[in-house]
Amino acid sequence: MSRIHKIAPPLTVVVFVLLHVFAYPATRFANDSYRYARSAYEFLGAPHRKAQDSALRAYCADTAAMLQRGRMLHQIEFRAPVRPKEFQDCLTQYAKGLNPSNPRYEALFHARPAYPLLAAPFVRLLGAKAGLTAVALGFTALGGLLVLVLLRALRAPPPVAWLGQCLYYVTPIGLWGSRPMTEGPVIALMVAMLLGAVWLCQGRWVAGALLSLGAFALGFAVKYSSFALVGPCLVAASATALIFIPQARHKGMRCLLIVSLFESLVAFAASRMLRLPGWEASLQDTFSLHWTYSEVADPWRRLARLNVNYWWQWLQTEALAPSLLLLLALGAWGAISRSVPIALCLIAVGGTGLLTSVAHPVAMEGDRLYVQVWLIVVVGLPLLVERLRMSGAASEALPARGAPLMKSDGPR
Repeated sequence: MSRIHKIAPPLTVVVFVLLHVFAYPATRFANDSYRYARSAYEFLGAPHRKAQDSALRAYCADTAAMLQRGRMLHQIEFRAPVRPKEFQDCLTQYAKGLNPSNPRYEALFHARPAYPLLAAPFVRLLGAKAGLTAVALGFTALGGLLVLVLLRALRAPPPVAWLGQCLYYVTPIGLWGSRPMTEGPVIALMVAMLLGAVWLCQGRWVAGALLSLGAFALGFAVKYSSFALVGPCLVAASATALIFIPQARHKGMRCLLIVSLFESLVAFAASRMLRLPGWEASLQDTFSLHWTYSEVADPWRRLARLNVNYWWQWLQTEALAPSLLLLLALGAWGAISRSVPIALCLIAVGGTGLLTSVAHPVAMEGDRLYVQVWLIVVVGLPLLVERLRMSGAASEALPARGAPLMKSDGPR
């Protein structure tokens, strides 16, 4: 049995990767992917114009392939031959690069250098789409293994920890994390920060602090807007635990508060020093549709109104098939049943997805923007399974212990 426990995690990684290699033609090389590819080519030494052309060719080739996939499923057009003009038409249409091309929109991607930098060697070797996908897929595979380590640190038995790894791969985390965008690295590094928080709470101060700070530093360079949220959320979680939970008032939780506060201050200072786009730019990006329309004078008021519309309709849609809401409730229950302070940290990290959606209530991108919330399910649900299993085993053991007492009452 122990051999199976050792083989299952790496075998699961292999199966996950093979499935996504098979599914690779179905993944979309999106507008964001084009911009990361262009940066990767520039990191490889290509002039801006050549890097843009190479990234555009990858985008147009993928767009033509997607159109052909759609024709293959059309009741009338599935017998039509391939239309090679689509690739050339795309190159002609976007000869000056993909829209939007506003400098303020471009600045959002220039502030995310780590992902295209890490992908650059793979882009050189495999091409733009495959190279970016390889890095995203690698981080997602690593994220599942980190969940396994995290659950083992929470004293979950190997089969339960393996369940968490599997959930990481089969939930929308695996879907979005394997696409040629930043979700794969972002979520994996958030799991690493959560593992660092667990180690800090358990007294592994040096290892926990180094892991949390290292994951935060790399994550900030991958997508600073996401990791600028993680620090304050963990500060709120650790402060809440220290104030309201007497059992959490120990050195480990205080260390977590200090580390998280330091990360928050670094994120704020770095954003100011590097003049990274902030909340105002983010809101104008949303309400000017990436600066293809004029900027608005009241972005905060519009954000509040749009959030009311968005979340009301989101709840209505979820109510038709409330699987996410149910799984979130079960995941939170499982985490709380194991450790309330750890549950607060888990909810804080997963909650960054909801905060991102609040800042960007865009319906067509909703499930991608709040994908981190699935971490509550991935970590909490296995803990709930283990709690229920232990409760069931204890209840089955009670009659066996009580049987002699019942028998002794018989002759009376």
